[in-house]
Amino acid sequence: MGLNGQAIRNLFAALATVAAAAFALALPAGAAAGGAKTTYAKQLTRILPQGKEPVLFEGGAFGPDGRFYFANALAKPGQPKVIALDVETKKFEGVYTDRKSVLVSTQFDAAGRLYVTDFEGGTVASMNPDGSDYRVDFAGKVEGRKLHPDDISFDPEGQMFVSDTSGSPRHRVGIVLRLDADGSNPLVLADGMAGPNGVTFTPDYSALWVSEYTGKRELLLRLNDERSAVTEKKVAFSAKVGNGKFDSNTIDAAGNVYQCINERGEILVWSPGGKLLRTIRIRQNLGVPELSATNLAIRPGTRTAYVVVGGEAGGFVYTFKALAKGIPQSNGGSAEPAHLDR
Repeated sequence: MGLNGQAIRNLFAALATVAAAAFALALPAGAAAGGAKTTYAKQLTRILPQGKEPVLFEGGAFGPDGRFYFANALAKPGQPKVIALDVETKKFEGVYTDRKSVLVSTQFDAAGRLYVTDFEGGTVASMNPDGSDYRVDFAGKVEGRKLHPDDISFDPEGQMFVSDTSGSPRHRVGIVLRLDADGSNPLVLADGMAGPNGVTFTPDYSALWVSEYTGKRELLLRLNDERSAVTEKKVAFSAKVGNGKFDSNTIDAAGNVYQCINERGEILVWSPGGKLLRTIRIRQNLGVPELSATNLAIRPGTRTAYVVVGGEAGGFVYTFKALAKGIPQSNGGSAEPAHLDR
């Protein structure tokens, strides 16, 4: 999504026509690429009602208070740009807003501080879970170019690994950036990618799964012991997803990779070895397309996955049962939230 805020809104509106066609051509129940089993996520709650413009939710991580935090990317000034949801009571509230940002990611560090990426502003910022003490931790150009930061994953030392969703298959300029815990010392960890978006560590933190938004494939980046260089970069798997795009991803304790397919309303689940295990779909039963399944988290210590979903019908959170339990990497590398026994 290498666009500014208004361009994102214009593109999303234009995609409504494409989405409607995809909606009409939705695969029947049980059909999936490669013959993998298809299941459907369940709607947990509606956050935003149907309106004149589509909804685009991004991010998704459990905080230290046990609530599920995510971003409202197309929020206008004064509207909530970060929302916190109690998944038990289904009560939610806006915790942060501003006038200019286009926030597309939410993750917590080990200390319980909430980090967000501003796709339009090119910054990484952080705040308290209640939205106070907002500060910019990283800003500026890298190698002469303004970035479009998207997802973040933390390693055990608190270093941030940030995807820059720039580029296309014909113009591979996207990078993965490593930052120190305080946002300093930017290091280009990997480059030459077609819109890198999802970025998630393997269970042992030895490698990163990186999805290419426009490249429609999953890369595996093996790292050195200091996580300061890539020792091997390979294409692990890809899929024919039509108009769909490889958005954010996560893993479970077994190392399975969950890849959100934006503009298609589904999540593809691969084994670490590249076998397609499952297709999870958002049921298209709301009368209008609801195909923007962009981000998910598996609640650490449980097998319950939460997906943020948007489209013409409004903004929702859906759930499904993961193949294995969630671990810190399933939640953006954050500290494990409280009340995991729920």
